Order: sequence, then structure tokens, then C-alpha cells
Amino acid sequence: MAKHKLLAGLLLGGAAYAAYHAMDLEQREALKDAARDRYNTLKDRAVDYAFYAADAVDDFKETIDDHLAGKDNAPAWQSAASDETSDDADDDIVLSSNEVADLPDAEAADSASSEADKPAASDDSASDHPV
Repeated sequence: MAKHKLLAGLLLGGAAYAAYHAMDLEQREALKDAARDRYNTLKDRAVDYAFYAADAVDDFKETIDDHLAGKDNAPAWQSAASDETSDDADDDIVLSSNEVADLPDAEAADSASSEADKPAASDDSASDHPV
């Protein structure tokens, strides 16, 4: 059964390809324009429905918030949304470039790495004799 569907698909695709190339230039352009118009209409509808869905979710959230506003035993997330400290600027985790400390210079990094490469004389003598 699957082989027959594959064969039918290949035959229909070949027939469509042959029919497209049998058209003259004006008919091809008209077909392309019609396909573009259908695509743009579909895209516009999808964007509209996405906005409708976002509006519906916002309305649902407002309804739930209004419903829970009068209750004394509201869930924890309800009281967290009305927390006065949530709007503080110091709660932001993102730092601006002015707040980040400068990295050490390359010269300071080179001198620190050269000091780490040299063995310390006091360490060798201390490791030979147990305390």
C-alpha cells in the first residue's frame, strides 16, 4: 500500500512539474502571485489568531486576579504579585557595563602567572621535614 502511495505521489508530482513548465511566462507569474496572496492571507490570519490568543490569556489572568483579590486565603503566587519590593531596581540580575569591574591588564596577568611558575624555596624545605 505504501509503495502505491509513493508511486502515485511521484506521478502526480511529475505531472504538476510538466504542467508548470508547459505554461507560458504570464501564466507562471499569475500562479506565483496567487500562491503569494494565499500565503500572505494565511500568515495574516495566523498573526491575528496569535494576538487573539494573547488577549484571551490576559483577560483570563485578570479575571483570576479579580476573583482572588477578595479572598483571605489566596495562593502564595497571588500575594507575590502584589509585593511592593518586586519593583525595586536592585532586584535586577542584569548588570550594565558600568557596574562590571574591569578585567586585570595583560601585564598583571603575565606577572601573576610567572610568579606561579617559580617554585618557592620555603615550600621544599618544609615538605622534607615533618612537623
